[in-house]
Amino acid sequence: MTVFTQNNLKNSPIFNISMCSLENFHTCFLQWLGNKYKKEFVKLLTDKDYSNDCLIDFKTQVHCGANNILDLLIEIKNKNNTEYIIIENKIKSIATADQLKKYQECFKDKSAEFILLSLAPKHDVLNGWRYMSYLKLTEILSEITEFKTDYDKYLIEDYINVVKTLAELFKIENTYKYDFYKENKFDELDLKDIYIKYKTSELANYIKENINRTDWDIGYSFHNKKGTIDISKNFNNSILGLQIEGNQYRYFLRTDIKDSSERARINREKIAKSLFEKQYWFLGTIETKRSQIYKGFCGYTPDVIYRYFLIENDVSYEKIVEQIKNDIAFVDKNFNSIKQIISNNILLCH
Repeated sequence: MTVFTQNNLKNSPIFNISMCSLENFHTCFLQWLGNKYKKEFVKLLTDKDYSNDCLIDFKTQVHCGANNILDLLIEIKNKNNTEYIIIENKIKSIATADQLKKYQECFKDKSAEFILLSLAPKHDVLNGWRYMSYLKLTEILSEITEFKTDYDKYLIEDYINVVKTLAELFKIENTYKYDFYKENKFDELDLKDIYIKYKTSELANYIKENINRTDWDIGYSFHNKKGTIDISKNFNNSILGLQIEGNQYRYFLRTDIKDSSERARINREKIAKSLFEKQYWFLGTIETKRSQIYKGFCGYTPDVIYRYFLIENDVSYEKIVEQIKNDIAFVDKNFNSIKQIISNNILLCH
């Protein structure tokens, strides 16, 4: 078996095909592999040896409950008994406890085993879930030696080499610093966006664990090759929040949600200006003169207005959380005044 290096990874057809849709590709490849080598693969995953009478089926993108889609579901039928293996595949991010709990709820009264397959280094997972690294996956796949065709042998060996190389690349030392936009080894392989998604989710989870406020929503997304973390609070159907994106720490406001009309834009800017002048929000931020939507504020359609200050190079996660806690405490202290400004202006304009 040829051993890959970072330099010749791009020569692999498996790697190049996978880059079209990295997470879905790996899930679908494992489905193909599982349905081709049913008993062997299940035994490697669970150390259980099922009889030839068992019906084993690997399925992807299985709907389960409201808005839950399982990456990979293995259904094992043995006469009147049915067992399930649920595999959640995480390459671009870290699974949240809430997400994993929802999957468990779908199989509450069934015989089920839960596996979190992750490219990220080993981390604590929810009770009832078993962590499996992609590096461990390559080890167990290497135990398949009786290939049905030479073509299968080639595909599986190429897949093992690709995954092993990726897993080695993602053996990342956790610095707990906001430093993941720097140039690094992922740039030349076009994997920087995957790395930023993983690090963004890591920071978002760190913030969530350390803030521990159920009245503030914490989430993250990814667009334009940047990760975005939102920490927001609802004020009478308007939203006040903090946002971390690129080198910006933002204070934002959303009113007239999803309304991009001129009336809503003027109203939103009036509320933001009032909050700023009365020193309740947007403090310590940079005035921008480049915005095409608002004067003195940044914004993006349909309904966000914000100002920001620049994040220091290599700032620690701890310092970011300290800033967020201070901002949340400030909102707590001035909650009624902020609420009144938002509510009064909305009532005047409707």
